Amino acid sequence: MADNDNVKESGSALVDEIKNAPTPAEISGSAPVVVEAEPAKTETVVVPSAPVASAATSAPVVDKAAADKIAAEKAAAEKAAKKAEKEAAKKQAKIDKKAKQAAEFQAKIEQCPKDYRPVTTGKFFWTMLLCAIPVVGLLLTIIFALIPINKNFRSFARAVLAWYVIGLILALIFSIIAIFVMGQSVSDIIWPFEKFFSDIAGCFGF
Repeated sequence: MADNDNVKESGSALVDEIKNAPTPAEISGSAPVVVEAEPAKTETVVVPSAPVASAATSAPVVDKAAADKIAAEKAAAEKAAKKAEKEAAKKQAKIDKKAKQAAEFQAKIEQCPKDYRPVTTGKFFWTMLLCAIPVVGLLLTIIFALIPINKNFRSFARAVLAWYVIGLILALIFSIIAIFVMGQSVSDIIWPFEKFFSDIAGCFGF
């Protein structure tokens, strides 16, 4: 009988616990239930490594003598280029210097009055050629010594005329010496001059 009473008391206690147990709604309104997540499984992927080539097999083999030769040729080419550039710079500097001097000289010429401007070399050359012609040259020299406006050209013509005068004076002195000292006649002295002028006249058809 005692055993039956104990079973009844335990059954009634179990029923009371079931009745007093909280409902799902009460459970949802209460503190959150923490659910522990299972740790994720990580898979290790093994990638096959490429074979590493050694430095001796991967690097190209370069001959040291060939490399030195290439370096020497490169240095020689650079040296030649620098030398050519330096020479070109020197030539350009000379050209610029000459151009500057010519420009300065031209500016000085333009600043000079017209009467005192320099005479070109060609003008002096042809003037000397004309003045060297017998008789005609003497006449042209007298004209050039009196008429031209440019005083430089006039001074040149006067210098040539002075040489003509000196030549005539020397010819007279030698003629006097020949007549009075050597006993030659005037006709003997004049004859070479007559022959010379007659030959010139014959060339022109006179």
